[in-house]
Amino acid sequence: MKSSDTGLIHLKANMRRHMLSERNSMLPSAIKLKSELIQERFMALSEFRSIKVLASYYPLGSEVRTFRIIERAFDIDRIVALPKINKDRMDFYEIEANTNLYTNKFGIKEPPSCSSRVSDELDLLLVPGLAFDTSGYRIGYGYGYYDKFLANKGNSITSVGLAYDSQVVEQVPHLCHDKKLDILLTDRRTFHF
Repeated sequence: MKSSDTGLIHLKANMRRHMLSERNSMLPSAIKLKSELIQERFMALSEFRSIKVLASYYPLGSEVRTFRIIERAFDIDRIVALPKINKDRMDFYEIEANTNLYTNKFGIKEPPSCSSRVSDELDLLLVPGLAFDTSGYRIGYGYGYYDKFLANKGNSITSVGLAYDSQVVEQVPHLCHDKKLDILLTDRRTFHF
């Protein structure tokens, strides 16, 4: 590993800690209100209305909520999928409105193993994160699952970051394997990259 990469990794780790602390300090009422604004903004996108298969995430802690998006996708007869971690990779599995989810080792809700794998059918991927910049880069939790998944998909999927406006910074440190988002939505702004 190059020394410049080591420096970027440390910068990312520091930013990750700071942004998680900031996000976790939000009041539940602010999380609810801002999440509703972000979800409404997302559901107004033409990219959402034209999809067949939506890959969402199940919000953890103070992450932007996705429940209204998932409900709306079911209402308009779209297939909805959630991620499941399989060793060092992430795949997406179809859920129904009444699917019982299980908690994985990271504390994240996942579909059961008997669900249908739909990773190759996805049109749009909702991406969580801790920090996002105005060029489309993000900092996640440091495991690289979303970057690896997007690298394997190439340009066949639209990636949309959901963030509170306070999570947007001028620039996040990024490595050559980090993947840019296509769209970033906050409670105040929309970015297309």
